[in-house]
Amino acid sequence: MTENNQDNKNDIKKENEQIYEGKSEETTSKAKFTFKCTQCDECCLKRGPIPITIWDIELWAKNGIIANFLPYLEMYVKPDGSLDLILKPIFSQQSGDSQEDKQKDPFATIPLEKLLEQKCPMYNKEEKKCLIYENRPLSCRTYPLEFNGNNFTIVDDSCPGLEQEGMKKEDLKQMREVAKLMFYELTRMRIALPILNQIISNNFMKTLIKQQMEAMSQMSDEDRSKLDEILQKGHQHDHEHDNSNDHS
Repeated sequence: MTENNQDNKNDIKKENEQIYEGKSEETTSKAKFTFKCTQCDECCLKRGPIPITIWDIELWAKNGIIANFLPYLEMYVKPDGSLDLILKPIFSQQSGDSQEDKQKDPFATIPLEKLLEQKCPMYNKEEKKCLIYENRPLSCRTYPLEFNGNNFTIVDDSCPGLEQEGMKKEDLKQMREVAKLMFYELTRMRIALPILNQIISNNFMKTLIKQQMEAMSQMSDEDRSKLDEILQKGHQHDHEHDNSNDHS
C-alpha cells in the first residue's frame, strides 16, 4: 500500500469517526461510517412517505416535470400540529381493508401509519429502477444518512449498503453536504408551509364565497324561493332533533 493511499484511508476514518461523536438514538454504535448503495430496492419498495423540500420543487419546475409529481404530493399534519409536504406512496390493498369503508366516506384518507412501508410512486418495481433518478428528492439522495442540526444520524441501520467497501473521502464529503442541505431545506419548508397553507386557504374561501354569491344573484325568484324552503325545512329538522335529545 502506498503512503498516499494510507493517508487517504486515515482521512476517511477520521471523518467517519467525527460523524459519530454525538450519537443520537437513530445512530448506529459502530466506530465509522462507510456506505455504498447495493441497489437492493428496499428503500424504494418500503420507503413510505418522502418529505419534499422547496429545493425539490424548484428542481422539478426547472426541468419541466412538476406535473408528474402533483398527483402524489400531499400535505400531512403531524401529531404536533406542524405540516410536511410529502410524496405519498402507493398504497397496496391489504386483506383487512375493505372497499366498503371507502364507499362510506369517499373523501377519507389513508392513515399515515398504513403508508410507512409502502412503495414510492416513482419506482418501477418490474424494471427495478427509479423513474426520476436524476430528479430524485433530496431525502433520497442522502438516504440513509441524515443531519439533525448537530449530528449526523443513520435512519435505517438495516440498510445493506452500510459497511460496504468503496466509499472514498470525496463520496463521504458529498453525502454529508447533501444531508446538511436536506436539513436546511426541510427547515425552510416547515417554516414556509403553514404560512402558505393559510394564505391559500383564505384565498380559496374568498373565491368560494364569491362564486356562491354570483350563483345566488343569477337565480330566479322561483329557484330562490325553493332554496329558502329547503333551508327552512333543514333548520326545522335540526331544531326538532335537538329538542328530542334534550328530553331523552
